[in-house]
Amino acid sequence: MNNFDLLRQIESAVLSCVSSDHQRRQQAYTFVEDIKSNPTQSVSIGFDFFTKNQSFDPLAKHFGLQCIEETIKYKWTSLDSQLKISIKERLWLLMSEQDQLPTHLKTILVRCVCEIAKREWPQQWPSFLDELVSLTKLSATNDYSLLILAYLIEDVIVLQTLNSARKRDIQTTLLQHGNKLLEFIEYFLELPNTISSSLYALTMFATFLPIELFFSTKIIDKIVLLLNSSIHRMKAAEFLSVISDRRGKYEERLPLLQLFSYLFQTGSQYNDLFSSIQAKQSNETYDFMKQYAMVITALCDQLCYLCGGDDVNKRAPLPEQFSNGTFLQVLLALMQHPSIYISLYGYQMWLQILKANIFQENDYKNISPVVLRALCHSLVKQPYKKTDQEQDIASYYIHYDFEDECDYQKFVGKNRTVLIRSIDNVCKTHDQLSIAIRIGFDYADYCFQSTNLSNLLLFESLIAYWQIIERHVRQLLTSREVFNQSKILSDTDQLSFCQRGQTLIEQLLSINNHENLEFLAYSLRLLTCLYVFTRGEQSWTQRILEHLFRVLTAERQLGSKVSPLQKQASCLIDLCLNYGHSLFIYFNDLFQVTQNLVRQQTATVEQQNRLAGWQWSSLVESLAILLNHFQSYQQQVLYINGLVEPFAEILTKFNTNVNDLQSFIDYIGLKSAPDAISTNNHRLILLSVHILCGLLRRIVLPTDSSICANGGYQETFEGTVFIRNPAAPSFLPLTNCVFKLLTYCHALHSPSSPLAQTSFSFLSTMTDAEKAVYLQQENNEDYNGSLATTTTMNSVNLSDNDRRLHNRFSSFLDRLQLLIGTYFTLKPDLYQLNDCLNTIGTTLFSSLDHIPDFRLRNMMRNCFLPFVRHCPVNTILIAVFEPLLPFMYTKLKDKWKIITERQTFKVTNGNTNGNNDEDHQTQERCEEEVIEEQVTCYLTRDFIDILRSLLTRQLNNNSNMNSLTNGYDIDETSMDDTMTADEQNTGDNPSRKVLSTARNQQIPSEFGLKILQESSRICQYCLLILFDGLSWPDTSSITKMSHICQALIKHLSILINGNNEFLRQLYIYILCALKIHGDNEPIVCILLSLAVLMYETFQQTSSNLFDSVLMEIPDVTNEQVNNYRDKMQKQFNGKSLNDKQKRDMLKHLVQPLMGQNVAQMFKREPLALSDLPPLIRFSKRALHPVLQHLKQSNGDYDNDDHGLASLFQHTDE
Repeated sequence: MNNFDLLRQIESAVLSCVSSDHQRRQQAYTFVEDIKSNPTQSVSIGFDFFTKNQSFDPLAKHFGLQCIEETIKYKWTSLDSQLKISIKERLWLLMSEQDQLPTHLKTILVRCVCEIAKREWPQQWPSFLDELVSLTKLSATNDYSLLILAYLIEDVIVLQTLNSARKRDIQTTLLQHGNKLLEFIEYFLELPNTISSSLYALTMFATFLPIELFFSTKIIDKIVLLLNSSIHRMKAAEFLSVISDRRGKYEERLPLLQLFSYLFQTGSQYNDLFSSIQAKQSNETYDFMKQYAMVITALCDQLCYLCGGDDVNKRAPLPEQFSNGTFLQVLLALMQHPSIYISLYGYQMWLQILKANIFQENDYKNISPVVLRALCHSLVKQPYKKTDQEQDIASYYIHYDFEDECDYQKFVGKNRTVLIRSIDNVCKTHDQLSIAIRIGFDYADYCFQSTNLSNLLLFESLIAYWQIIERHVRQLLTSREVFNQSKILSDTDQLSFCQRGQTLIEQLLSINNHENLEFLAYSLRLLTCLYVFTRGEQSWTQRILEHLFRVLTAERQLGSKVSPLQKQASCLIDLCLNYGHSLFIYFNDLFQVTQNLVRQQTATVEQQNRLAGWQWSSLVESLAILLNHFQSYQQQVLYINGLVEPFAEILTKFNTNVNDLQSFIDYIGLKSAPDAISTNNHRLILLSVHILCGLLRRIVLPTDSSICANGGYQETFEGTVFIRNPAAPSFLPLTNCVFKLLTYCHALHSPSSPLAQTSFSFLSTMTDAEKAVYLQQENNEDYNGSLATTTTMNSVNLSDNDRRLHNRFSSFLDRLQLLIGTYFTLKPDLYQLNDCLNTIGTTLFSSLDHIPDFRLRNMMRNCFLPFVRHCPVNTILIAVFEPLLPFMYTKLKDKWKIITERQTFKVTNGNTNGNNDEDHQTQERCEEEVIEEQVTCYLTRDFIDILRSLLTRQLNNNSNMNSLTNGYDIDETSMDDTMTADEQNTGDNPSRKVLSTARNQQIPSEFGLKILQESSRICQYCLLILFDGLSWPDTSSITKMSHICQALIKHLSILINGNNEFLRQLYIYILCALKIHGDNEPIVCILLSLAVLMYETFQQTSSNLFDSVLMEIPDVTNEQVNNYRDKMQKQFNGKSLNDKQKRDMLKHLVQPLMGQNVAQMFKREPLALSDLPPLIRFSKRALHPVLQHLKQSNGDYDNDDHGLASLFQHTDE
């Protein structure tokens, strides 16, 4: 077969590789792989495809160049020198003859040259740059040289595909010739056909060349001019974004300030684009605007670093373009742009400038009102319109930027965070706070114009704005009801704002029974935000409370729809939280009205109009918050009993009528056709638990020692003084009822449950919302449809009524578990009850082996964790944990075994493709597996938190920490999910700060050690879970367990009572974890530290025991183990070994045991890279001292540049 026939056969095979016939494709693939296996033949064929007198398919040509590239990458070092020279020459000939190749062929041709340069240059290819210059002399359109330089820099410096030595050689040589290379590229920047390639090359050079080199030429000026070119402005902006985002020392980044004079020139079209907000820009122009906005943002970051740094000696003067307002005008244009994508850049720059504090005072005063007005309008959440018809400019950009509504909603959340921070930063100074308040009132007037009353999006943004302002002005109303005591506002502003605020409040109070409930709901929230402007006057307070009470308790028939008022019902709770001292005088009135209303609503079954649960909850929780202002234990007990009494009657009735699981099912109407009585029972039971949980959690114990002593809160139990919870006398009589209710709810999950084989079996599964949480999907209120379309839910076949029942039951069970968990904080009263242990144990372990893992996880988090934190009796703890630990150890170990085997199977077997039905089933299985793994991870972490609370304490424990432990700390009992938004956003919680600073420093607690010593069963399983669990593939769990292990290791000798076999097993568990996690460096470091600590702790008594374990590792010799032991015992050069040295010694010893990462397990054929002779290093900033001496002693040293004297002399010059 002659060469031409072979080429045609290869061409046919290459085209067959994309055939739909599997057998034909496999044969063709085998044939072309055989061709590639012979480097000499494959190189020859690659060049022969470009014979001038023959025409071949572009795909075949691409295959030919690919053969050449793979030969260079993987076989270069094995090729003889003559073939290497031949490849270079033929590549150069090909580039000189084929300067009009398609882009994809030109790219792979350039990469072939780059691969040679990566292996040869500069040591063995000193003429490389000379040859690039010669190549450009052949044609003014030949841009191969520019592309070669760009791709070489991208591979070596940006992507770092070479080892450090080769990278340093190439980068050093490029730095040495940096000036001449820029001059070379600058020439091509003026040629129309090579501008694009020149910009690409300059962008790559901008990643590492000294910044001042670019400003020593006219390159920056030319590139800025290209920003006005519709063809090249995108790549010009990419270059500017790279160089503007450079990092380095102050002196290195200082030249970047010169960009202000280039970019912000008068009449620049690219800056004026942001001011054209009334016209829709084309897609190309809009993409450029986003890229250029990145340039300005990066440049603003440099400005803040160079002109607003902490070091006064390193603060450059502000550029003229910033001082004269040119830059600020562009900044304002960005913030006011209708595209939220572009405006976000503007607000990010605003935050940077505020943080750097580089605003001149007059400029700040002038610009802040404009910014605040822009922020008000930016807070308006634009809807995502799915059609292109009749879209405004903002919607047009939204539709272009985001593929779907889910993607848009995620961005809106991040954008809203930046907007809130922007407003918040303005309000931190007194002068700007006045401006912010004034603009808030102006914006309210704008929203209440008759033409805007129907635009609810405006009111939503108005509420968001005033919620930020209210947090800053809240301190104006002190506990003495003295307005402006802290002199935040001037007297004039004080009077003006109070007048405007009261006028607006009067307008809001006139809104009642409005047909638009959403508008009414927003008015309630705004009313509570403006309360501070009433000065706490009783007349205003009474009117506002009456209005809120009347609107929130109004009975409205909405069917199955959710009332818009429910979303804003927490406004009354927030008002009581923030201004309880002003509202407290109305407590008796509110208490009496609420009590009568609740009794009226729970009196008869035939009640036609009933309040919803959220209406009851908001009223009762508000009263509970006001109750905290009492300073008498007995007074609080009296009022709490009055609030609890109606719901206690409901639960007592349940306790009397329900004695088994079937009667429980009948009582709450879990049947296909429930009667009116069971339906009412169902409603009252769910509402009672919901309200009692909210009430109990709102009771806060006093922290003032004098109030505790004089108010009757203190009680001594077993020698310890406790602060009693005033809710205990009212809630303790309900203990059996509440705990019994949880027992029956758990029993519903048993396979023998009457519901197991009925249509109500879905109650034991996850709801759609719960699945979305574990699948980490957004559950946005404005995009509820995403859950149904992006996940395969089990509830998809449920009716609407069943789905509502499913959600109610799941929410009720979570709330019931929270209530039980809060019960455990009622110490010491709860633990003094008769048969307390039996009640707690029966409830906590009821059907524990039958409830699904996601509900078991909630049990751990909501019940067991507060129980461990607050139980003062060790005998009760021991009785609970002796059965719990073996159960959890077995369950978690089995779960992680299944997950590990599944992951191993996927890695070794990969995924298979099937038909659509199989793909759908695979998707379902994938989601189920993801949910199972996520639940197991969270279950493990929550259980480890329980062990941590039981066994350890914080190192810097103090009186504050003790008070938090004895008191009732909502944050630490993991109940933030039901707090109001205002509470969750509170940033000045001292308890949270104290706990966060000491969270990772743990030592064994005396109480925990006592438990371990008294119960050998608890001790054994705690150690098994903590040490064996180190092998489970969850980084967070391993980190938590390692902290506890580290705290316990030094006490193991006491805990295990000389059981060397158990000690040996614990050491083996650590080594097994190293074997599994050997590819995870942070985890390896943790495990090595544990192994070293254990070895050192028992070095004198049990080192031989550990040596025998090390000897069982494959390829580990007795000599190596002895050397390790000797080094651990001796000092190194008179100094003790540091922790890193100890870890490295052990790591070297157990290296054969440790696992490998995926890249190490599945290595490709090694690249053909050999070490080249060392190259003299050149500094970025100065020549090597030897070269400086040569330069001084040899006048024409500059001409000696490796034979490249006329490197950049172009033929046209």
